[in-house]
Amino acid sequence: MESQIKDLEQKKSVLIEEIKKNYGRIRYKKYEEKALDPFLKETENVMVGPVRKRLRQLEFRISTQAYTPQMERLMVKDVKKVEEELKGMRQVERARRKKRLVQQDIIDAENRIKAIEEDLKKIRETLKDLYGKARTMKNSTKQGVTFGEKHDNLVSLGDIVIIEEEEKK
Repeated sequence: MESQIKDLEQKKSVLIEEIKKNYGRIRYKKYEEKALDPFLKETENVMVGPVRKRLRQLEFRISTQAYTPQMERLMVKDVKKVEEELKGMRQVERARRKKRLVQQDIIDAENRIKAIEEDLKKIRETLKDLYGKARTMKNSTKQGVTFGEKHDNLVSLGDIVIIEEEEKK
């Protein structure tokens, strides 16, 4: 019983440490999210999708249609301009993606904490039962009551009655 209690206490302490790590992770991710917010608010009107679509359309037109060399040079220049514009927007794109990932990390950590707390609740209930049984066993041994097995050096009253009955016969 004591080994079972020790094992459960050890599992409980490991789970509590994991919860602490997850809370630290959540705190760090929230700071990270706050650091991204000013940049994202500043660039919330920047639309990356249309620029990327325009780049794909230009590249598609160049690769599928035949143009004069002069027109093709102009289109290549347009492609390079759009690519430069897109390069400037990559930082915005990264920040948006990073914010989504940070939010997902926060949600994952919170869900993990909830799962750990459920496990902890079960462990605590089991420990409560085991502590109650251990307390009962300890109190009963103090009062001389044993559960389950008799000690060999002790004779019960029932045995004395049987012995006396045999002697009377």
